[in-house]
Amino acid sequence: MATDVTDGIGAVDEETWARLAADAEPDAAHGYLLFRERLEPGTALLVTVDDDRGPVAAIHAVTAVTGTGLFSHPWKLLTEEQFLRLTPDDDATRIRAEHRTLLGALGPDAPESGDLAGWLTTTVGEPLVVRTYDRSPLFTAPDVDTTRRRQAGREVVATLQDLVRQGRAGAVVLPYVATDDELLRGLLEAAGFVRGSVTAASALHLGGYPTYQAFLDGQNAETRRNYRLAEREVTRAGLQVREVPLAEHVDRIVDLEARTGERNGAAPNRPQLRAARAYLAAVLPGAIRVAVAGRSDAEVLACTVQMYGRHGCCTLGYGSDYDVTGTSVAYHHLVFGQPVESCIRAGVPRYRLGFEAFAPKFRRGARVAKRELWLWTPDERQRESFARLLRFLDERTTGHLAAYVR
Repeated sequence: MATDVTDGIGAVDEETWARLAADAEPDAAHGYLLFRERLEPGTALLVTVDDDRGPVAAIHAVTAVTGTGLFSHPWKLLTEEQFLRLTPDDDATRIRAEHRTLLGALGPDAPESGDLAGWLTTTVGEPLVVRTYDRSPLFTAPDVDTTRRRQAGREVVATLQDLVRQGRAGAVVLPYVATDDELLRGLLEAAGFVRGSVTAASALHLGGYPTYQAFLDGQNAETRRNYRLAEREVTRAGLQVREVPLAEHVDRIVDLEARTGERNGAAPNRPQLRAARAYLAAVLPGAIRVAVAGRSDAEVLACTVQMYGRHGCCTLGYGSDYDVTGTSVAYHHLVFGQPVESCIRAGVPRYRLGFEAFAPKFRRGARVAKRELWLWTPDERQRESFARLLRFLDERTTGHLAAYVR
């Protein structure tokens, strides 16, 4: 087998990549990884190990830089206070101090406050980050045996470590490894990575439900009530829900998504968001669906952008026109009820809901699963310090998630 490093997924054509994306998860698609490269401000790379039939294993990664978003930037995940999971019963002063001490052990001159993620970049270097929608996968070809897949995966991981040693990045980080991914976890552990959980992802498991009504019948009374209430609110507001092509409504969809971002304290880059959405519509036309709510067949007042694969669906964004009274009530139906019904009709067994906001997802029947952050840097002392920090954050995360165990 031969190992190759290229500047992103574009060096591999879609037909060749299909060997690794045979599981048909939506975020394994060639077009989705192209989309991520356009979305992320850092530099992309792809490591592949090939046999005479094409790729046997691969990892897609992007460096995290100053403008990288929270969930694509491990240094932000490790330094932001929200991941301390503080509650009114906690000794917040003690926990913040312990966190600060653990960060300070990673290098000299750590600031007392301010841009700790920037300080980590200066101290450790930019991390090379492996992530798709809500996972950090090693892509492998299902048509080869486990021994060959493990051998190829070992070469991929070793190549990432060599790139760091050569100065391509300061660390390799896989922030969202699934806890049941035994192959990847075994490879990372053998390669000397350290780990700990900082967050979790939620999903609704829909396999076995022939209809939306059957899904509702299978939930407890509170969950059913939440779905039915969302439907009634949409009806009372005079809203109709339908699907529209993204390409035909991209300007309005982007406007609504940007409004929601601004309402939640973000500062969306509208031209960048429009370019990303237009690109997504072009490269994944059969996988992207947009559900909208309006008072007529021509009106678009709220929307969700959804991405489908054979085995899963992900919602990529939500938007609403808050200037129109009553529109905001569409949120819960467009984010939960409508996609669930659509997934069941399409025979898609899992609706992936992404990170955080555990309580509303749990109340609608979702299962919450921890993701593991695996990290490697060539400095052994730094690695040991990262291990202590990750154990601390893992303990905080595990305690926080205890309320969401089914």
